[in-house]
Amino acid sequence: MNERNQAVVLMLLSALSFSLMQAVVKLSATNIGTMEQVFCRNLISMAISFVLLQRSHLPLLGGRKYQPALLARSFFGFIGVVMLFYATAGARQADIAVLNRTSPVWVSLFALLILRERISKVQIPVILLCLAGSVAAMRPSFDSNTLPLVLALLTAVSSGLAYTMIAFCRGQVNPMTVIFHFSLFSTIAAGLLMIPSFVVPTPRDLMMLILIGIFGAGGQIGLTYAYQKAPAAEVSIYDYSGIIFSAILGYVLLDESLSLSTIVGAALITAGGLWSYCANRKQAGADW
Repeated sequence: MNERNQAVVLMLLSALSFSLMQAVVKLSATNIGTMEQVFCRNLISMAISFVLLQRSHLPLLGGRKYQPALLARSFFGFIGVVMLFYATAGARQADIAVLNRTSPVWVSLFALLILRERISKVQIPVILLCLAGSVAAMRPSFDSNTLPLVLALLTAVSSGLAYTMIAFCRGQVNPMTVIFHFSLFSTIAAGLLMIPSFVVPTPRDLMMLILIGIFGAGGQIGLTYAYQKAPAAEVSIYDYSGIIFSAILGYVLLDESLSLSTIVGAALITAGGLWSYCANRKQAGADW
C-alpha cells in the first residue's frame, strides 16, 4: 500500500475514532462533567505523544520562536474541544458532525487574514456552499435547543483558527510536538477548571472516560499522520466520512433519527468539499 492510500485509511480511521469519542461523550454526559471529559481526553493524548517524542528524541514543546503560535493553537484548540463536548451533550451527533465539518471554510478565511494566503476563485463558491449547508443543518429558530448547534459551529471556527496556527508551524515544529503542546495545555486547563465540580467516577464512568481519551488520541494521531503522508487537499475530503459515522452511531447507540435538514446540510457541505478536492487535483495535474 503506497503512502497516499495509507493516508486515506488513516483519515477514515481518524474520522471513525472522533465519531466514537463523541458518542461516548454523549453517553456519559449525564454522570460526568464536561471538564472531566476534556481532562481525560487530553491526558491520554499527552501520555501517548510524550512516549513517542521521547523515543524519537524530539523536543516536547518546540522552539521559543514558535511558542506564540503553539500557544494560540493550544488555546483555541482547547476552547474548541470544550464547546464540542458541550454541544455533543445537547444535540444529535449527525448535526454536530455536519457543523463541525465547516472548519476548512474558517481555515481558508483565517489563512487569508493571518498568513496572507490567497483565496482561489474556487474557494469562494465552496465557502458559500459550506456556509449554506451549515445554515440548513442548524434549522434557524428562536428555540433554546439551537444553542448546542451554535456551539458546534463555533467549534469549527475555533478549530479553523487552531489549524491555521498549525499551518504557520508546518515544517518547523514536529506534528507530535504540536499534539503534546496542545494536550499538555488542555490537561492543565481542564484539570484546574474541573476541581469545583469534580465527581469521583463510578467504574462504568471511569471506563467511559478512558474510552474518550483513547478515541480522542486515536483520532488526533490518525489525522496528524494522514496529513504527513499525502497533500492536505487530497486527504481532507475523507474527513467528511465522519458525518456518516456520526449519523450511524447516533442511530445505533443513541436512538437518534436523521432529519431532512441534516441531510441537506451534509449534502451541501460534502459537495463543497468534493468541489474543492476536484479543483485541487486538477490544479496539481493528478491522474484519476
